[in-house]
Amino acid sequence: MQMFKADQFKGKRLKLSSFIKAENVENYCGMWMRVDDSLGDVLQFDNMSDRPITSTTDWNYYSIVLDVPESSGSVSFGILLAGKGKVWADEFQFSIVDVSTPTTNMDLSHTILEEPTNLSFED
Repeated sequence: MQMFKADQFKGKRLKLSSFIKAENVENYCGMWMRVDDSLGDVLQFDNMSDRPITSTTDWNYYSIVLDVPESSGSVSFGILLAGKGKVWADEFQFSIVDVSTPTTNMDLSHTILEEPTNLSFED
């Protein structure tokens, strides 16, 4: 993974692309990108979990598109592998795209509870 300051991309729509190859991926693999504010809070995120790379694949082109709000502090990105297998990535590239390119941002609002629940972890 890498992280860099978001300054030059603030207020823009940013596309991360690369070529990825997988071998015997048991669960899934893919790219990920996250945009955080200056306090480290997540503003935008995509880990390709809704379009996973599985099994064995030849080199294919993949991309993630996220907005970089004015309040952004950093952009992080990398490759993930869940479970056994191998994954290769090559030719990472960042480009600014216009608003006609849809974002791939994951809606994280439903994953954060309003308050703690099931504190016995029995349900």
